[in-house]
Amino acid sequence: MTAQYIQLGDRDWNVLVYYNVDKYDFVEIADSLRQIDCPKDYMRKAFHTLRKKNTGFTFSNSDYRMSIVCIGESTDIG
Repeated sequence: MTAQYIQLGDRDWNVLVYYNVDKYDFVEIADSLRQIDCPKDYMRKAFHTLRKKNTGFTFSNSDYRMSIVCIGESTDIG
């Protein structure tokens, strides 16, 4: 997994992008999602989705001005 932190605008919004996520990365991602108050039900659905290849999800919290984007493993790296 690779992570990238992006600040948009004049630091008005932040995005944390995780690339090539697999099930072994869920602990780190769950910690990031908890920090911006992601509901547990949403996390559960998101991790279920990420168990499949060629999937991903995004969660945003406007109170924290933060988005977390997860892009799962793909079947073709070309």
